[in-house]
Amino acid sequence: MRGRHGIWIVGLLVAACGAAAVGVHASSAAPTRAAASASTLDKTFSCRVRKQRFINVATAVTLPPVDNQPQPGGLFVTTVQKTRKVNNATVTLTQLSLQAAKNSLRIDTSSCSHVKQQIPLKPKGLQGPTTVTPTLFGHDTELCGTAGRVLVRLRVTSTNHTPTKALLAIRNDNAKKQPVAFYNWTSHKVNLYVGNTCRAG
Repeated sequence: MRGRHGIWIVGLLVAACGAAAVGVHASSAAPTRAAASASTLDKTFSCRVRKQRFINVATAVTLPPVDNQPQPGGLFVTTVQKTRKVNNATVTLTQLSLQAAKNSLRIDTSSCSHVKQQIPLKPKGLQGPTTVTPTLFGHDTELCGTAGRVLVRLRVTSTNHTPTKALLAIRNDNAKKQPVAFYNWTSHKVNLYVGNTCRAG
């Protein structure tokens, strides 16, 4: 069984306000809003990767409130090191994130550019699945070695501007296009598949 490590803090209000805690996930981009009450977004992005050549992918299912703060499930991809100071705390900015909360989809277009190329939304060539539920782990964080850029394809279904289901595929953006990770996310269950360059972080 793959281990689960680290402190996990999730919550739309926490992320938006940059609460004083290490590992809070926020975004440097404005919300991407759907035009209809039910909609599907399916786009692929090429994202630059930090010079150390690794990315972080974190996910969680919706958990009971903590100190009256909601804990919506989410999916977060961090490919470069971007932080900001909020109330004397260092807040990590993600390049792609969504939560089971209204208008929560974020894409950092300064680090990730939209491309026409698509990659398969399938876990072929990866290990898994590892399943996350409210009673099994509750969350997962992976650190994956990659090329200098990665292709990230996201297909997210939203109802009333709230993400309800997402498929996420990540591959190296080079000649080999080696698969890195694949996530099948809902707010109550996540199945994730990872390559041999990933480890639980």
